[in-house]
Amino acid sequence: MLNIRPFNPGEETAPLAELDTRFTTERIYRVRRCGLSFVLEEEPIDPPYRKHYPLAGLEAELATMDQILVAELGRKVVGFTALKFEAWNRQVVVHHLYVAPPHRGCGAGRRLLDEALEFARMAGARGLWLETQNTNYPAIRFYLRTGFRLCGLDDSLYDPAGQGQGEVGLFFARDL
Repeated sequence: MLNIRPFNPGEETAPLAELDTRFTTERIYRVRRCGLSFVLEEEPIDPPYRKHYPLAGLEAELATMDQILVAELGRKVVGFTALKFEAWNRQVVVHHLYVAPPHRGCGAGRRLLDEALEFARMAGARGLWLETQNTNYPAIRFYLRTGFRLCGLDDSLYDPAGQGQGEVGLFFARDL
């Protein structure tokens, strides 16, 4: 049975850094500039796009979060989310949300988001806010299915000479 619980990085040694964060997709959202606006066009790609989000060295960042939740099957961590309440605009920022590939589509991500929404309500937030990349088609589809709406983008967020080459940051919001 899937269990969602708070995680305290200062007191626990659960292997979050070992969580499998990879994804593969045969579709992306291509961002096209149109004058003063942008259009996202769903586009098939070949070969498929593959990405892995390294989590090693995450401890310092996690220590700054207001809430960290893990999804567990038995004693095995199969997903987690890290949340930060931003008082200035009363938003809870979802800094991380990952579910290991064998457990996607089984409700772990939705359960983590449900708990994130509850945390946001308790914090007095007006909603959740997050960023993902135009290349993370599976995550975009998941966020749209769970009530998020696209609210912006940044075509200069990722260093074209770095890991995010060719990626555009897409921002999503979900009101409470």
